[in-house]
Amino acid sequence: MWVTPVVLLLMLAYYLTDIQDDLRLDPLGYAPTVVDAVLRNLTPVAYAVAAALGAWEARKLGKSDLWQWGAVRSRYTIAAHSLAPVVVLAWLILVLPTLCGLVQKRTPPDAAGTGLVAFAMLLCAAHAVIGFAWGVRVRHIAAVPVIAVVDFLFVGWSVALTLPWPRHLTGLLSGKLMFGELPTASSFAAPLLIALGLCAAVVLLWSGPRRRWLRPVLAAAVAMGSVGGAYTLVKDWSYVAPRSMGHGPVSCAGEKPRICLPSARAGALPALSEDVDSTLKVLRAARIEARPATITDSFTAIRYPQPSTATAWHIPLAPGTARYQVARAAVRFTCEAPATGLARQAYYWVSRKVGEGDTYLWRLAAEPDFTARSRDTLRARVDEVLGMSARDQTGWFRRTVAAACEQAA
Repeated sequence: MWVTPVVLLLMLAYYLTDIQDDLRLDPLGYAPTVVDAVLRNLTPVAYAVAAALGAWEARKLGKSDLWQWGAVRSRYTIAAHSLAPVVVLAWLILVLPTLCGLVQKRTPPDAAGTGLVAFAMLLCAAHAVIGFAWGVRVRHIAAVPVIAVVDFLFVGWSVALTLPWPRHLTGLLSGKLMFGELPTASSFAAPLLIALGLCAAVVLLWSGPRRRWLRPVLAAAVAMGSVGGAYTLVKDWSYVAPRSMGHGPVSCAGEKPRICLPSARAGALPALSEDVDSTLKVLRAARIEARPATITDSFTAIRYPQPSTATAWHIPLAPGTARYQVARAAVRFTCEAPATGLARQAYYWVSRKVGEGDTYLWRLAAEPDFTARSRDTLRARVDEVLGMSARDQTGWFRRTVAAACEQAA
């Protein structure tokens, strides 16, 4: 009770500073993005509080020689009663800011976001048990700050290490959760394996085989096995743990093509459908094969974008830029890296056909090799092509697209 006001003030300080920076990312109605922004900042604090107060309770019980009284209740019942308020306080550090974040971003909670919180709460309980075991063995007052600092640094500093694998063992999700993303089952399995393995080791130390010398041996074997198993899972991962895609709410409208984008932007569907349909008509009039069955906003899979095919396009969709993006997607090269000069001519010609030539030049201006002379040369060449007949323009476009890959090879 004495610690609670201090902990809640610390939680409020985090919420008003670090968490606000992460909440600036528009969640687009996707609750896990908001939940992740909160948990990524506060899980090290919650785990450290759980471990430290668990050690404090164990030290208090040990100091009173409670374990020597031969109490009617089992050791586990006594430990559970002592740890219950500790775990509840640690849970408040996670739950209260998460609710505030969801209200602030006007995002309703969902099953996926609730699952992320439940996972962190489960690890909080495990850290409390580990801290309790530490306090049982080390009854000096220094045991409490030591376990608090070690736990906080182990979790919080793991993301600052050059080695990627330690961060995946702590339960602290590395890399922001983007729209539609969720950690895979293996991302949850690694930290759970360590946490549950260490808890099992504690149980063996308390009530293992009757031969007491076997208890530490078995406990060490279980602890090392859980850590080794978790390391085997994550040793080859990059800095961002594996993610599954396509979990965000999506709204669609129209037929041939059917346009899909995050539900939070569903209000833009009528305007987007009009822009897309009019652009495709212009492209078909120029005899460019552009007949997608679906057009999906690439923001639905922004970290691992899906490649477009002839019938399924994945492009950025936003009012004001849809015409340009559709025109660009209609230019389909048979190679991954076409010759730059010819590719620019093809893209610029298509952009001019749909009235987005200035947009394309504006985007090219950000490329270091695109000088004013390059712009004038490109504009002059495409002006010359636009002066041809419609049939000759189509022939030029097809030859340019083919030559861009031939020159690249």
